[in-house]
Amino acid sequence: MEARRTIFNLVATYNDFEHKFAAFLGRAGDVARFASLVITEQENSGSTFRIDYPKKSGAIGHYFPDWVVVQKVDGGEVSWIVKTRGREWSGTGAKDAAARDWCKRVSEATGRAWKYTRINQSEFSDEYPTFGALLWKKALTTSGERQREMGQVTQEDIRRWKEGGRG
Repeated sequence: MEARRTIFNLVATYNDFEHKFAAFLGRAGDVARFASLVITEQENSGSTFRIDYPKKSGAIGHYFPDWVVVQKVDGGEVSWIVKTRGREWSGTGAKDAAARDWCKRVSEATGRAWKYTRINQSEFSDEYPTFGALLWKKALTTSGERQREMGQVTQEDIRRWKEGGRG
């Protein structure tokens, strides 16, 4: 599909949820740019960007993020790795933890802010004017409580999203 603010000329989407999410990112007022990182088959990604994580069996799994979103915040930017999920599979928690760890390490190494979030289909709504407002809504949910506990969402994030409006 065609979308504004994507770094490519088109956005690859494979279902209605991804299509709606891409359209939302294209019009969200605080999204500077974004990319869909295409996965053509299980473990066969159009992107070479991957995060390794430990599977329950002890083997190393490869997590290929779905999206990278660069959000404009307070005169700067925050880069987000975003997983859109229709349903939760075994190993989802390990992938989430590995992505959060990757973001923490890369932020520390580069001095640029990287964060991770998972947007489940059941909690997604494209009614919000900004990506931050969507994250604010997500932070209000039970899963948002877990995000705050794990340091994924900070009080500063919440303040900024509140000030940005909730639609």
